Amino acid sequence: MKVVDLRNIFTSCNDVLIEISDTLIYYAEEKLEEGHPSLFLLAYDRVTKRERILANYVLTNPAYVQHFFSFPEDIVVVMECGGSEAWVFRLDKLTGAEKDTARLNFIGGFAGCCALDETHILFYSEPNEKHRQLFQEYQKLTGFSRVVYLYDLEEGKYYYVRDPRVCNSDSSRFITYRQNGSVQFLVLEPHGSEEEKQHCYRNMRWLGDNVNDNVWTCPLSDFVVSVKSGEERAPLELILSAGTAGLVRYAGIDEKSLYFRAKYFPTGDQRICAIDRETGKKSVAARLTLEKEELPAWFSIDAEGGRAYRVTLQNGEYEVKGMLNSSVSGRYPEDLGRFVTCVDDRFIIAQYILADNSDSFEFNSIYDLRTGVQKSYECRCAVKGENVVIY
Repeated sequence: MKVVDLRNIFTSCNDVLIEISDTLIYYAEEKLEEGHPSLFLLAYDRVTKRERILANYVLTNPAYVQHFFSFPEDIVVVMECGGSEAWVFRLDKLTGAEKDTARLNFIGGFAGCCALDETHILFYSEPNEKHRQLFQEYQKLTGFSRVVYLYDLEEGKYYYVRDPRVCNSDSSRFITYRQNGSVQFLVLEPHGSEEEKQHCYRNMRWLGDNVNDNVWTCPLSDFVVSVKSGEERAPLELILSAGTAGLVRYAGIDEKSLYFRAKYFPTGDQRICAIDRETGKKSVAARLTLEKEELPAWFSIDAEGGRAYRVTLQNGEYEVKGMLNSSVSGRYPEDLGRFVTCVDDRFIIAQYILADNSDSFEFNSIYDLRTGVQKSYECRCAVKGENVVIY
């Protein structure tokens, strides 16, 4: 485990982590510069323990909200304030040089975005007062309540997306990952929350067996070509599906596999399924169903590394047992707070929130299962691999 303490570097609660790597940490900071609100993009060198400024922008509108997307060589920044305008910047992570800048205007108000790669961004817009009539006409024609654009930074053009699996989704349900030199596009199409899906199962007599959770995929380049060609359906391949009686939800990714949590409501059977990223072969990676004689427990799934844990509370201690990509087995005191994850199958990361009607305080603890030594901090915490960043 490697702990990086950035509490002396991060000067504001508005600081945002963008990426954690073995050598560098990228982050953003808003502060007043000569009386003007400004946004700084910075890189912290973990070897020299120095920070450097990659870029800074004067925020002409203090209401701007930033969205950051990190790629191997670039950082993409989207700035918006909920209206019909957004700014997009693409920066070189090494030099801070600005590769692309764009000012976008679209119909309706900003409702979300997702950078699929360094040059392609999906934007969602929804009805506002100015464009309400246009949205009503658009919905009559298409059935969509929102407009989705694919913006190409290099071309400086945007294209309307027509595929209902994308238009009826939201920007949090898209995942891209690199495989065999190309980028794959993953579309998650769950039916509501887990509670809503279970409600559908209870009412299956009236709703039938076609209330589905679906997972689709295709090469990102094929999706982009399809959208630019105006096709109504992209060449997405269905790789997992669960009808009314079941549930499929994304659980994580590692270098070898994609992981999904699957549940069958009639029996309560629950497991994690793996899909080999190279061959597409499906397998059961872990069984999460509790036996009748076992104590009540909940399962924690770490999407970053495709790890899963069973957590049980007994006699003032949480017992943590690794179920997927982890062999940890140990206990830590309940008063340290909610289990977050485990690093190196040894160090428990736990979080405790103390809040009242006006304030909240976040405490994060690192507990060594071998020695019983614990360290607690009033801070925020992020974990990636064996890297624990407190800030």
